[in-house]
Amino acid sequence: MILSARNLAVSVGLHKVCLSLDLELGPGSRLAILGRNGAGKSTLLATLAGLRPQEAGTLLLEGKPYADWGPRKAAKRRGWLGQDAGEPFASTVLETVLVGRHPHLSRWGWESEEDLAIAQRALAQLGLSGFEAREIHTLSGGEYQRVRLAALLAQGPRLYLLDEPLAHLDLNHQIATLDLFARLAREAGAAVAMVLHDPNLALRYCDQVVLLYGDSRHRAGPAAELLEATILSDLYGHPLRRVENFFVPE
Repeated sequence: MILSARNLAVSVGLHKVCLSLDLELGPGSRLAILGRNGAGKSTLLATLAGLRPQEAGTLLLEGKPYADWGPRKAAKRRGWLGQDAGEPFASTVLETVLVGRHPHLSRWGWESEEDLAIAQRALAQLGLSGFEAREIHTLSGGEYQRVRLAALLAQGPRLYLLDEPLAHLDLNHQIATLDLFARLAREAGAAVAMVLHDPNLALRYCDQVVLLYGDSRHRAGPAAELLEATILSDLYGHPLRRVENFFVPE
């Protein structure tokens, strides 16, 4: 198992995000975390990434707590995409993507030709070939988001934890990004967990969901069972119904 949680309790301040969450992500798993604004989706994802402590329960990355791995070894196994906080330093696209290779370098090591090839391949996967010399600050929001995703691909983890990976992306790149991570799960045996806002995309691309209600309640299980109108109406506090005739990407 790549990531497993047992009786996980997560809080931020006085807000209880979830209690007694059980979760298993094996090779090929694709998980969506859904809920209203402020329900704690990002907090839960950060906890699953080992970036903040859980209140109770156990959380294991490949059978061991994060503390047993240490930061460098954990970073080789777990990739994290947080919400965009901006890029404080002037750098090129290629330099930014090469940051993803840092967990694989020795303390004073420099990137090798292989690292360079991995970074360029990651850029190509995100449709950014030819952007290597561009300055980060000249990019659009969508282009910069794809650079951040490319850096994560260059890192090469087994577990991808993505907080709103579709932010700033147009429809074409949203679908291309989801297709890419679905392919990584299917062909490379990666596990993927994403904070999403569209239950339709969650149903299409994920086999598991965690629904956060914002009052410590949660539901976790197969996407095909939980992503239905009655449950989603309760989750979002707005009546929803399933319709057959709506536009979906082919």
